Amino acid sequence: MNTISARTDSAYNLAALFYLISFFGCCGETLFFLCLYGRFLDRGFLSLPLCTIYGSSVLLTYLLLGTPRQGRLKPLFLRADTRRTGRFFLDPLLYLFYFSLVTILPTAVELFVGLFFSKGLGNPLWDYGYHTLQLFGSICVTQSLIWGLLLTLGMSLLWNPLYALVGRIPFRVRKTLVWTLTALVLFDFLFNFVFLLTRGYALHLYGIERNVF
Repeated sequence: MNTISARTDSAYNLAALFYLISFFGCCGETLFFLCLYGRFLDRGFLSLPLCTIYGSSVLLTYLLLGTPRQGRLKPLFLRADTRRTGRFFLDPLLYLFYFSLVTILPTAVELFVGLFFSKGLGNPLWDYGYHTLQLFGSICVTQSLIWGLLLTLGMSLLWNPLYALVGRIPFRVRKTLVWTLTALVLFDFLFNFVFLLTRGYALHLYGIERNVF
C-alpha cells in the first residue's frame, strides 16, 4: 500500500472510530443516568444515538498525544524501561503525567461546547453548577478527573484493539459507512439547530425536555 493509500485508509479508520466511540459514549451515558435516576436522559444535541464529545475527545487525544507508550511519551517510556533502578517508580509517574495531559483536552472541548449551547444558544446540554469546583456550569473538577481516567485506560487498553478491529472492515464498506454517517450527522445537526432557533428548545432523543444533569 503506497503512502497516499495508507493515509487514506488511516483517515477512514479514525473517522469510523469517531462514530463508534460516539455511539459507545451515548450508550454509556444513557445506562448511567438510567441506573442513577431511573429514566432515560439525553444530554446530547443530536437526535441520533451519538454523543460526539466522546469521539472528538478520543480523536484529539490520539492525534495530539497518541497512546501512552506509542505516542508522544514513547521516548520517556523507552528510557524508563532501560533503567535498572527506579523503573517501577518511573512508569507510574509517566502514566500520571499522561493522565494529567489527557484531562486537559476533553475539559477544553467540554468548556467550548458547554458555553456554546448554554451562553450562545440558551440551551444547556448539561449543568455542573451544583458541583463545588466548577466553571460556568460547563466543566467541573470531578468530571475532568473522570475524563482523564477514562482516556488513560481507554488509550492504554482499548485503542489498538479497536483500531485493528475497524481496519478489518473492507475499505469500501468502511468508506460508505463513514460518508453515510457524516451526511446523517450533518442533516441531524442542521435540523436540530433550526428547530432550536425556531422553537426555543432542542428536540432530544428521548423526547422534548431540558436535560441539565
